[in-house]
Amino acid sequence: MDPRLIVATQIGSIDELYAHIHENPYILEIIDAIPFINTPLHIASASGNLSFAMELMNLKPSFARKLNTYGLSPLHLAIEEGQTRLVLSLLKVDSDLVRLRGREEFLLACPGCIKDANVNGETALHIAVSNDRYEELEVLLGWVQRLRQTDAESLEMQFLNKRDQDGNTALHIAAYQNRFKAVKILVKCSAVNRNIHNRTGLTALDILHNQRDHHANSNIENIIRKWGGKSGNSLPKSKKVSEILRSPISFTEHLFTQTARYRNQTSEGTRSALLVIAALIITATYQTALQPPGGVYQENAAEESKKSVGTVVMSHKYFFVLRGVNTMAFVGAIFMAFCLLPAGEGYVWWFLWIAVPLYVSYLVSMSVISPDTVWYVSTNAGSVIIVVFAYMVVFFLRWKRSKKKVPGTSSELILEGLTTLDLAKGS
Repeated sequence: MDPRLIVATQIGSIDELYAHIHENPYILEIIDAIPFINTPLHIASASGNLSFAMELMNLKPSFARKLNTYGLSPLHLAIEEGQTRLVLSLLKVDSDLVRLRGREEFLLACPGCIKDANVNGETALHIAVSNDRYEELEVLLGWVQRLRQTDAESLEMQFLNKRDQDGNTALHIAAYQNRFKAVKILVKCSAVNRNIHNRTGLTALDILHNQRDHHANSNIENIIRKWGGKSGNSLPKSKKVSEILRSPISFTEHLFTQTARYRNQTSEGTRSALLVIAALIITATYQTALQPPGGVYQENAAEESKKSVGTVVMSHKYFFVLRGVNTMAFVGAIFMAFCLLPAGEGYVWWFLWIAVPLYVSYLVSMSVISPDTVWYVSTNAGSVIIVVFAYMVVFFLRWKRSKKKVPGTSSELILEGLTTLDLAKGS
């Protein structure tokens, strides 16, 4: 590289840079053509010349990805020299420039870097534990536990339980190296699996047991046991994926699979429309329980007609019909909303937390205005149980029949990606 360009880079003179470019327009191209070289961006990054480095990024972005003869990029040099502002500025230009670990500033600039591993399969978590970097370890754990993106929960589980090429998680590494503080920090994270096996079939507790200085590790063993850690022999034998797939499909699994298929086959637009319809039906039917046609008997009118206060004024014959169909619509709308829920246990529990009290309040409202309160409550609760039971029986029979069913022509067409005979014919 031209010594004059090196001097211009070291003093951070942008004017001299352009003077050299004016003298030789190919000066940067010549540098870029060399596979491994200390580019001007390497020099500017190491010396902390921010404005000069940004000017080079504009002129020659490829310099940022070039390695010098030691295998280091400009970003690596800036990190080694503690040029944090320059590092963040480079990442703002290209967040995928490099996958950095261990400092919160880099995580904010490039969140995806938390999933990366080196050639040995080690993530930032493994490296922090191996090198006694407890401050960085706490930063990483604090970061991943505060993620709020769509796949935050699965990302947290994967990151905290990621295995290296030997099958060791960060907790295994901490156990091998007797890092009491690291173990204490890790086991307190609820997403950390304390009983995961490495490739040799050992848990973190097994690793401590197998060490020569077994008694000296009693504090670490106690804290792992306190947070649910067990030895491999006391854990149930986990099934392989092939064993699970070879096993017969149970009724419960069939039920959940069919429900999931129904949800996945329903488009987002259709699901949204049906949920709006279900909400309107629930609102209208619930309103009927609160304000039935004709109203209810007030205190004075009830004394004159010898009726109970709060019961319906309309004819009992018509009310029983109204109550029956209204309850059917109310329960059906709630069931339809349940079937249209997105997949996930969390959604189901939140829905039940809302739907069950809503149904109980509807039942109470209808019971108050009904002339046969006790009869209505008992029959309604019984009918719901019978309907659910009947639905499960029907589903069970369909499941039994599906196990004996021989695939016909339509099934073969579906396997070929053709859902109808017309599509098979090409019409």
